[in-house]
Amino acid sequence: MSLLTRRSHAAWGTLAIAHSLLAACATEGPTRDAARDSRSDAIEDHSIIDRSEPDAPDASAALDAASDAPSLEDSDIDQSAPDALGADAIDVRSRDTATDTPTSRPDATAPLVATNPVLGEDHPDPHVVRTTDASGRLVYYLYATSGFGDFFPWESRDLVRWTRRSEGLLRRSSTGPNSLEINGSHYCHLWAPDVVEVRPGVWMLSFSAVRHRTAQRPCPPYREDGGVYFASSSSPTGPFALAERPWEPLTAGGHNTSCTAPTRDQIPRSVPYASQDCQGSFCHHIVRLDSAAFRDPLTGRWWLGYSWYTNTPPRVSWEQSNYGQHTNLVELDGADPFTVRCTTSVPQIHVGNPHDATTVARLRSSCARCGEMLSFTRARDNVDFRREGFVFGVNEGIHLFRRGALVYALLSGSVWDSGFYNVWYAAAPTPEGLALDSPSRIVGRFLIPNRGQSFGHGTAVLGPDGRSWFYVHHRLQADRCRTTGNCARDVWLSPIDFEDRGDGRGEVWIRTRFPAEDPRVTVALP
Repeated sequence: MSLLTRRSHAAWGTLAIAHSLLAACATEGPTRDAARDSRSDAIEDHSIIDRSEPDAPDASAALDAASDAPSLEDSDIDQSAPDALGADAIDVRSRDTATDTPTSRPDATAPLVATNPVLGEDHPDPHVVRTTDASGRLVYYLYATSGFGDFFPWESRDLVRWTRRSEGLLRRSSTGPNSLEINGSHYCHLWAPDVVEVRPGVWMLSFSAVRHRTAQRPCPPYREDGGVYFASSSSPTGPFALAERPWEPLTAGGHNTSCTAPTRDQIPRSVPYASQDCQGSFCHHIVRLDSAAFRDPLTGRWWLGYSWYTNTPPRVSWEQSNYGQHTNLVELDGADPFTVRCTTSVPQIHVGNPHDATTVARLRSSCARCGEMLSFTRARDNVDFRREGFVFGVNEGIHLFRRGALVYALLSGSVWDSGFYNVWYAAAPTPEGLALDSPSRIVGRFLIPNRGQSFGHGTAVLGPDGRSWFYVHHRLQADRCRTTGNCARDVWLSPIDFEDRGDGRGEVWIRTRFPAEDPRVTVALP
């Protein structure tokens, strides 16, 4: 999540951008802190994890009780579209707004027709994990940006009914807008948590934050000075970064002990503590926010998606015309996905440039209405966001998944509190093929904002039936945000439908949606 108003193919395709245009970003910045070395030297085998922490019982018990609850009354069943949805389809609209859970449980075999939102305010940047619980039953966990405290998981069996767990992922607490202490460091602006299982029984949490050496009371404003940090657990509900692992959270980068300077400082990495600009390196080497770890099931290779900033103010002409927030991929170490591969030839892919005219033109022509509300540079007042005399663009919130022969990247564009905030996608046979200049890449628009509402930053996940894809994302009531300052975001569930456009590729194109025009979603159950 970018709070701007507050706050390769194998390597860049042809490498032209990284070694000529982006060389401008290598202007000397502040000296990197030596604390990175002391933390990285302490890294141990991530498979050695305390497995004694039991799951909190509250959410699972609530879910099991919901499974046995009586069906919804006839007044809660949508009778308007039985032909389209089937006679057994049930519309879940009777909700307990205090808990964000339905007041009753329908027949588990009937498809659900839910009316968005599925989770109330304020839960921006949702990330969802699909896994099984201790009894082998399907379960989803949802995590969202917290701001100044722990990340509290929500639990569901069907992506529609969510129950909040009583314990956060980090098992720490903070008060108000103050920093959160984790193993001796102090974290502000905790955003966009991402949780993945890196091997059986080992889960990796990555999140965006601004890390400080001392407690912050209150946290200072966000100045694009943060990074991405990693922690481990034996459970997707935590605890992560146990006191017995004082080296966690790890700073993103080549942290294994075999990765030493100068290589470690020449590959993508985060700053160990709050620090601005490009750190005297290529700007795309500084991992700032919106991490998304992805294992390609076809090849077994691990990747990290992330966002990075150009220098502020822009220092050379390329930065002036490409000023803002971009999105990249870098390959992680397959043997230890908590680290970036320790080689200067590590694959790095530039996926999203908010000023790339070719991408914008292709998005505009990708469907009949795809020119509507298309921008990567609008701010809350719905005009171009200008800083330092230049237009600032945003590409952020990447999420990756593979469906068949293609890898998909879902990204969000424009400033987070803009009415133009939208979701688009790129797809290619390989992660390398997602590069801006790749001939194998296809692009299209997915979620288009309108009616005073904008949508973005979420997770693609398989539905309960194991066949249908959904995107769990947030919704901003942009007109309300602009006029009242209330910019809280709720959680929506949008289907990802694939269609054949008659170009010989098959059903690979994601159907464009206008969620504000139709907030309902059908979820098939097994």
